[in-house]
Amino acid sequence: MIDSVAHILRSQAQQRPSSVAISGEGRSITYGELDARSNQLANALRELGVHKGDRVAYLDRNATEFWETAFAAAKIGAVITPLNFRLSAAEIATILRDAEPTAVVIADSVLAGLEPTWRPEPIATLVVGDRVVPTVPNEFSYEDVLGAQDTPDPGGRATGSELAVLMYSSGTTGPPKGIRITADNLLFGVANFADEFTPDESSSSLVSPPYYHIAASGWSLIAMNAGGRIVQVREPLPGTLLSLMIKERTTHAALVPAIIRIMVEMPEAWDADFSDLRTVVYGSSPIDPVLLARAVKLFDAEFTQSYGLTETVGIGTLLRPADHVGADSSKLKSAGTAATDVEVGIVDVETGQSVATDEVGEIVIRGRQVTPGYWRRPEETAALFLEGGWLRTGDAGRMDAQGYVYIVDRIKDIIVSGGENIPPAEIEVVLMGHPGVLEAAVVGVPSERWGETPMAFVVRRPEATVTAPELIEFCRDSLAHYKCPTSVEFVELLPRNPSGKVLRRELRRPYWAERDRSVG
Repeated sequence: MIDSVAHILRSQAQQRPSSVAISGEGRSITYGELDARSNQLANALRELGVHKGDRVAYLDRNATEFWETAFAAAKIGAVITPLNFRLSAAEIATILRDAEPTAVVIADSVLAGLEPTWRPEPIATLVVGDRVVPTVPNEFSYEDVLGAQDTPDPGGRATGSELAVLMYSSGTTGPPKGIRITADNLLFGVANFADEFTPDESSSSLVSPPYYHIAASGWSLIAMNAGGRIVQVREPLPGTLLSLMIKERTTHAALVPAIIRIMVEMPEAWDADFSDLRTVVYGSSPIDPVLLARAVKLFDAEFTQSYGLTETVGIGTLLRPADHVGADSSKLKSAGTAATDVEVGIVDVETGQSVATDEVGEIVIRGRQVTPGYWRRPEETAALFLEGGWLRTGDAGRMDAQGYVYIVDRIKDIIVSGGENIPPAEIEVVLMGHPGVLEAAVVGVPSERWGETPMAFVVRRPEATVTAPELIEFCRDSLAHYKCPTSVEFVELLPRNPSGKVLRRELRRPYWAERDRSVG
């Protein structure tokens, strides 16, 4: 019986210590080595003042050190807090002030690109890489810290309703919110997905998204809990993924539609040997049925679409393999039906009452995987739930008589570009900080490569001559590049409702008029 994240590694290290846990890009490691090194790090973190319930942040691309850190935190009952390494120094500092981690593990390559003000004091900082001499107080070499410790397991854990992961996800307004994921939430997700995809000790699971996404870290835990191997990817370029799938004889792969779209256009992909591939799971954004049909033909594997949120540990609905090969192709436009032991409904946005079959409303989800709420945000947590524990997804959809859910819009204004969530308000605040900008509104517009990308509608100040390239470059000084507008349109006025709120849907509508749904 799995009662904690720590138990996953402890069990596998005991049963198969010499089996490879992680391969692919970066350092490979066996279960026994991962167990020993995470024990050393756990003991080091305790000496640095990390206690049960404290947060331990991680900042780097996908690397073996992430799992050493995650399991080390789990073994003392601390909370792993993976952060987006692509964020700016100011954005990272905002999250660190909110999470208040006791320690942070960071790659020297990431640290080199951040301003001195990125780290609120005092946080013990363990630097992964070649940096030998600490540059500031309370900074340590990751390897030196591990090397100074013995390997006995400290014996801690987080179970049940105790917090296991704090994962930050962008909201529609304001700074990112911390999403609380308990041990029970996470372990339910591991068991639920394992039943769907049946990984085992022979599995080789490609992990293409970054670990700060629940899709990546959750997918990895599913594979490791079965004693299989995860194939790690540091930079998920299509060519790299293709090479790793062939070299590592991948049996399971988690891919976003933007990557699938590129891979099916690669001539070398059609000459590749995918005979070991059993399962492809896709999600994060919708996929065109024509593209999906080509992907199924290319990989010749079972396809499953997964719809969920970080707030539901990625679990909500599944479009299962049988739905991809049946005669009713209309189901390919759906997000499938509720996952096992998960409830999904459609409710009226205003009243919260269930709507009729095929009537559009807000998608709501209930189950053991649903977060207890946001970190230190009681009001926003209260607004997240309806009576009875139903979580409001912020997505608009309908459900047919067979229980298939069709996503038709987003109630929230989040832009999903290549699987990344981008809140328009963050971009708008930056744009309106430019002296030549009077007003700005940002929406998602279609992108063949990324699903959708941010487009800015800008009202210039009188006499201002600012150009689109200047504004895009201005945004890049404050925001991660993937958040910046890819295009700018200058307008005289922004459409507003009687109360003065900008009507983003009016701005989006012309660009999505020929699409089945108004999300990427």
